[in-house]
Amino acid sequence: MIKIVQWRDGQLHSGGEELYVGDDSTPTWIDLCGCDAATEQRWMERCGVHPLAMQDAQRDRHPPKLEQFEQQLFVLLRGIAARSEGVDYQPLQISYFIGSSTLLTIHRSHAMSIDNWHGSALLGSVLAEGPMALFLQLSKSLGQLYLDMLLEFEPQLSDAEDQLRTLRADDQLLGEMMAAKTRLRKLCRDHTYHHQVFSALRQLQSPQLPRHDHLAQDSYERFERVNSLSHLYYDLAGDLIDGHISLSSHRLNSTMRVLTVVTALFVPLSFLAGLYGMNFDHIPELHHPHGYFILLGAMATIATTLLALFRWKRWL
Repeated sequence: MIKIVQWRDGQLHSGGEELYVGDDSTPTWIDLCGCDAATEQRWMERCGVHPLAMQDAQRDRHPPKLEQFEQQLFVLLRGIAARSEGVDYQPLQISYFIGSSTLLTIHRSHAMSIDNWHGSALLGSVLAEGPMALFLQLSKSLGQLYLDMLLEFEPQLSDAEDQLRTLRADDQLLGEMMAAKTRLRKLCRDHTYHHQVFSALRQLQSPQLPRHDHLAQDSYERFERVNSLSHLYYDLAGDLIDGHISLSSHRLNSTMRVLTVVTALFVPLSFLAGLYGMNFDHIPELHHPHGYFILLGAMATIATTLLALFRWKRWL
């Protein structure tokens, strides 16, 4: 699907391919969503995209990057196609080509950050400021989506920590934290690249940037915070997993300690019971008039001594 938005004669015009006439004086946003490779190639050629940037944009997977060409600025970001609970989301590669009057965006499916701007009441005023302003607003919206996702995930970490502290953690919690840690690892990787992209963008020598320093700084701060939070939550999830495993090991050790004490207690008692329970005719102690009571007393003494020893060693 091809969507074209133009700011012309003080008004916002939206339409399809027929709206684009290649006028360098008209601020234009060309959005290609789910188009085939040939259509993408054709539009990139019409917009004067460098061949190397074309190759990067059409790869199925490429890490986020920023590259400046003579006529354009090429930015590749990892967007969000859809999301569910926690930090579970469907990633999407988005290519931005920022020219003097045209912004070309390419993505294989719907992107939440871009869809939010189509039909927005602010689109006309932002596009009137130029393609760089629109790109920075789109990237700012993307950073806010990631930030909202992480802030919504924070209560889950707090709940997991409370369960661990109150000894109510179970295997389900361990599975949830391991799944979250896996997704956070991917998030950390993506936002390490994003942080580098917007850090480089602030230092870029481009004639379009000086007018939008505040927007560039705002986008940088969003992604810098997302980067720091994703690494923080990744470490917290790892700590919760380690804490759960340590707690489970401690519980198992406590159980095994009790079983060991019981076993150690009954070994001498079982030996005495087995010794004098043998069916031999010549066992002198069996004919003692008080042998039964003497054996019970010996067994009680051994048991009491062992219990006292285990308690003194703090095994009970």
